[in-house]
Amino acid sequence: MESLKNFSVTYLLPFAADADATRDRSARRHFRHQRTMVATSCEQVVHDVRKNGGVPIDVRVIKPAMAWLNPVSRDYKQQLLLAIFFNTQAGLSAGRALKLVIDAENGPLRQRLNFANLILDGGGSFLEAMEALGFFDQTTLAILEAGEKTGTLSSAINTAIDYYQARAGTLKILMGTAIFTSIEVAFSVLSLIGNRVAVLPAIEKEISENNTPEKIASIKRGIAIAYFANDLMLLVSLALIIFASICTWGYFDGSRDFRKKIDDIILRIPQVKDIILHGALANSTKVAVSLIRGGVDLMASFSIAEKASRVPRVLGYWRDAVSRIDDGEGVAHALAQAPLENSERTLIRSHTDRHQLARAFEVIAGRREVLAQRAAKKFQVFSFFATLIFSLVAVLIALFVALIQSEGSLASMTSL
Repeated sequence: MESLKNFSVTYLLPFAADADATRDRSARRHFRHQRTMVATSCEQVVHDVRKNGGVPIDVRVIKPAMAWLNPVSRDYKQQLLLAIFFNTQAGLSAGRALKLVIDAENGPLRQRLNFANLILDGGGSFLEAMEALGFFDQTTLAILEAGEKTGTLSSAINTAIDYYQARAGTLKILMGTAIFTSIEVAFSVLSLIGNRVAVLPAIEKEISENNTPEKIASIKRGIAIAYFANDLMLLVSLALIIFASICTWGYFDGSRDFRKKIDDIILRIPQVKDIILHGALANSTKVAVSLIRGGVDLMASFSIAEKASRVPRVLGYWRDAVSRIDDGEGVAHALAQAPLENSERTLIRSHTDRHQLARAFEVIAGRREVLAQRAAKKFQVFSFFATLIFSLVAVLIALFVALIQSEGSLASMTSL
């Protein structure tokens, strides 16, 4: 896959193959077309165009943009899934439905969709093509895998759409909180840096030698206190920024062991722990419900449900359950373990068949989803007050510095 590239291709055909084709000015009997193609080299592109009866005019390699420079919005993902769902409802297979959606895409994201198109052309499965897109999370892929295993892929796609809609509210709260907190902290840090590099050094230089030794010593003590408080706030800010950066990297690009260590640290923070743990359990149990109701073997269902989360504590829950069942323990007791709460464990222990087990997980998923949204709102309030206190301390330091500055200026004036 690493050798494949996207090419921008302009070519002529004796007919208009699509609505965007235009009559060529030089070759009046031909129509000019432009599209993005995936190949290993320019020669392969030229060969493919000529094979289809075209005359290649211009072939250029499209430099791959970094993923964060070409993000895929949640709305686009949801609409892509919805378009696939509509096509499957019309009787098409999921792979054929995805291919039609990709062929209809003419925007900048076509470059990223082309790799999935190539997999489908090579006989790959729908799930392999969706994984190749690289912008769907593990929960979505696990839901789709559940649908593929149970032969209910169309319903699984619809479940994935519901999943994106359900988590939109929580994400909106978290993103709003993160943006507000980042802006407030940035302004506070800039104020502290301004004190450190400009204001305090200027006050030191403006101390008049005509003042009494006691007054000069008093002003210098005030400046030393301001330096200490200002530097302490800067160190705290730097530590928080580094911690947040390491946690983000560990969650998305770090190794599994490093991610587990980060997870253990984050899950000690009450406001954050509830959001992550409740959300992860809700997602994985939803996948389990889909699989169990679809008739998939329980052990296979638990293994696929594990893929719906990246939180080590939730991963460990499903792995321990599989291990316990392999060792001969009953399904009910194997599943009734932490991080499920006592009421949830009682519910799991009470089931007598697959239908009741699916219903139990459905109730747990719904409850955990509500708890995750509630925790997100609490985190929003906590972040607001924490940021307010941080900003207030920065403002008090700035006022203290201003007081020292005015005191020094007043002392200079009285000494003249």
